[in-house]
Amino acid sequence: MERIGFGLSGGLSKKQIETVHQAVLQILQETGIGCEHAPTAEAATAAEGITLEDGRLKFSPEVVEAAIERACAAGRRRKPETRVRVTAPWTCFNIIDMDTDAVRASTAEDAVATLKLAATFNEDGPPPVYPCDLDERIQVLWLEKACLEHTPGFGGAMVTHDREAIRWLGQLHSAAGRRYPLALQFVISPLRLDHLALELFWRFKDDPLIDVVPSICPIPIGGMTAPLFAPGLLAQSIAESLGGMIVADLLRLIGPDVLLPVRVDHGDMRDLTVGYSLPENVMIQVLLRDLAEHFGGYRLDFIYLNTNAKRPDAFAAADRMAYMLMLGLAGFRHFFMGAGQMSMDEIFSPAQFIIDMEMARYVQHTLDGMPWRGDIETIAETVAEGVREGNFLPHPTTVEALRDFFDSQLFRRSNVDQWRAAGEPSIEQLALEQARESIASFRFELEPERQSDLDRVFGEACQALGVDVSTQPLPRR
Repeated sequence: MERIGFGLSGGLSKKQIETVHQAVLQILQETGIGCEHAPTAEAATAAEGITLEDGRLKFSPEVVEAAIERACAAGRRRKPETRVRVTAPWTCFNIIDMDTDAVRASTAEDAVATLKLAATFNEDGPPPVYPCDLDERIQVLWLEKACLEHTPGFGGAMVTHDREAIRWLGQLHSAAGRRYPLALQFVISPLRLDHLALELFWRFKDDPLIDVVPSICPIPIGGMTAPLFAPGLLAQSIAESLGGMIVADLLRLIGPDVLLPVRVDHGDMRDLTVGYSLPENVMIQVLLRDLAEHFGGYRLDFIYLNTNAKRPDAFAAADRMAYMLMLGLAGFRHFFMGAGQMSMDEIFSPAQFIIDMEMARYVQHTLDGMPWRGDIETIAETVAEGVREGNFLPHPTTVEALRDFFDSQLFRRSNVDQWRAAGEPSIEQLALEQARESIASFRFELEPERQSDLDRVFGEACQALGVDVSTQPLPRR
């Protein structure tokens, strides 16, 4: 059996990449992508080289090759990430309580606090937790309102299939001087399109208050919704992404600079979950970089950050650091939608969020490397002077070099007596202290007129959706 030679710089040979290439052409021509949405199927088959057979869109090799050429042109125009960046997670339904340490359903009050925490470190992104204590009819609506009034850049892309709610979301963002990005994942593994998402895209693609943003990237899970063996998993992923990109282009939902999205994960056969903590999951991401360059014209340098750990414990530490450091050394720089996220995407931990941010500093420091200073004479004289002194603590070169070393208020290097004198704090306790300080010190306020408009639109939306705001446990501003 042939094995893939894994390395941090890549691993797929030219022959292996060509094998995947030919397999992708065959998959899209013979199996195609399922499509139950008639307007989309009609628009797609109006193009030469695309047919609909038994409810599946099938693409000629010429159509696929042309899409690869367009994707590579867009990829070559992209500027790569240069610095390590870790961003807040996709919205979790549970939180580790900062006072009781219990894992419980998240609330509206938690949503505001975690928004402030995330906004201390990130400029934008989704809100970290969901307001599970609010009426289901206004949960997404209120959460978007919270993003708009408590942060300068968070919000958008929250998932709802309720047309009326989406219409009100557009008005909410408009009241705050922004546009609502309606982002829905419409390519589903294995190889089919989500007709519900497509229906919403068709409904809102010309709405003056809403930007329709198709999330093309599928999430094939090896062994569950995709083959478990590496070439099969990789080929299906590329086929799904290319097929979705071709359809989105024909629907005029994307522009010429949109990157070909790629993503794969491994399933966990024992617990029927996603195996984020598998070493294979690190290796497959590096191999995916080779394919992103071949099919999309760019070196993949962004990747989600996730874990199967339930708490910020030894499991999380080993899992997160191995993932972030190894992939950082492989060239990845943006670790998105995962800081503080635990148990795949079910739990948010404020302590883990702080720890993840500190690990990002550690990884960036490692990638920056060590300075090289001093000629032969300086080296020899420094050693001689230190020998005469008996140690190097007061030497000028020690002070100078120390400035370049990694310094952390979280990962302290104190001895046992110093640790005891400080009250024997755990890393989690220190991280929670930093999280509380960040939440307490974060400041942002909308202009009074925009806040007034936002409140008015939210009140009208609640009334239209049949929810009495006075009965909801909304936190005070």
